[in-house]
Amino acid sequence: MRTANLADQSVVFTCLAGLAVTHPNLPAPYLTLSRHLPQEVAVQLDSPAAVEAWREVLGVAPDRVVADRIGDRPSLEFKSRAFGVHFFVYAVYTPATQPVGAT
Repeated sequence: MRTANLADQSVVFTCLAGLAVTHPNLPAPYLTLSRHLPQEVAVQLDSPAAVEAWREVLGVAPDRVVADRIGDRPSLEFKSRAFGVHFFVYAVYTPATQPVGAT
């Protein structure tokens, strides 16, 4: 069995470095990479606005963004393949206002 190495993740690192250079104002994420899925990256962001910024840069259609829940909090998320990398981009957030009728 072959041992995983850092070079296996080079596509993700190269992609992220390219995004940092070409889009320096893109909101900074918390990133999760794994040697088990070397061409995938989870991009955790602080807000729905940050998800929107990443969506635009990755060329994802607005209708591919899903409003969901992670635990008891709302989330906004999408999956995409861009630049040879599988992205899972999401933000868990606290809504600014309560839904109508909520107490």
